Amino acid sequence: MSKENKVRGKSITRQLRDEIEAFLSTKSFVTQKNYRKWLTAYIIYCREHHNCKTHSECMKHIQDYSDYLQEQCYPATTIHNYLAAVCSFYGVPMNLITKPIRHTAEYKKSRSDNGKVIRADNNPDNPRYERSVAFQHVVGIRVSELAKLEGRDLVRDESGQLCVFVKDGKGGKDSLQRILPEDEAFIESYFEGVGEKEKVFQPIELSNSIDYHHIRAENAKRCYEYYLNKINTEEGYAEKLAAEIRLRWEVYCTKKLPNGTVVRKPFDEKLISGTYKIRSKNKELAIKYGLPTSYNKLALAAVSIFHLAHWRNNVTMQSYLLSH
Repeated sequence: MSKENKVRGKSITRQLRDEIEAFLSTKSFVTQKNYRKWLTAYIIYCREHHNCKTHSECMKHIQDYSDYLQEQCYPATTIHNYLAAVCSFYGVPMNLITKPIRHTAEYKKSRSDNGKVIRADNNPDNPRYERSVAFQHVVGIRVSELAKLEGRDLVRDESGQLCVFVKDGKGGKDSLQRILPEDEAFIESYFEGVGEKEKVFQPIELSNSIDYHHIRAENAKRCYEYYLNKINTEEGYAEKLAAEIRLRWEVYCTKKLPNGTVVRKPFDEKLISGTYKIRSKNKELAIKYGLPTSYNKLALAAVSIFHLAHWRNNVTMQSYLLSH
């Protein structure tokens, strides 16, 4: 049935929401939950403000929606989240929509000065959580991904480097989290004697409120320093690392279109060339906490692609290297 045809017995709003479900079915559980909420909000906006009856009509008002959210004083990060869902569903590039700039200085997640009360269930020094915390300091994956790890998930990547295979990660995608050479023996010990389909961690080890994202950020900083040092001290290492990044991009950097087709994203050499300079409020934040205000793009890309599976330097910078 075409999206343009109204289904008898259903309100237009309900019909538009139902037509979103096929798109959501390709996403991970968490993404489905968030996108459903954000897309529903957009449909309600289109119905109330523009009397839209089809998705073709709704698609014309994405910029209007961005302007509306700004007028309602929504935070920049919230506006980006809402627009990400809408643009993804309609296949509209985010860079075509005018929106407020997000600043790391405004982020609240995983800040060390959030004032949280230390309890037994959120204390990373609690012996019950010692294994998972130590693992996270070296690998740095999300807690939901820790829970899925099995004995068969320690593998070598396309360049022969030791990695943890992450199943159904953010966005429902699989990825490889590279292990630094100095940490290989430590991580291998976690998988010794664990059956191929046996869990590496027991539920009791992960049933807590520990800020694993903050630990993930600390590991990202450590990895950046590792790559930067190798680039600056070892002849030919920069060329070798760049070749490995291009190869990983070719193998893993894909995008699923709304119609289900998988396409490969083109690689932009600017991702690994030159210097990433921090500006505006983010620069003020970096200076305040004694952090660098410029970063080597090649080392930054290595962290983003090999250790965070984010594929974008700006996300790595804003959400990880500038955290404190």
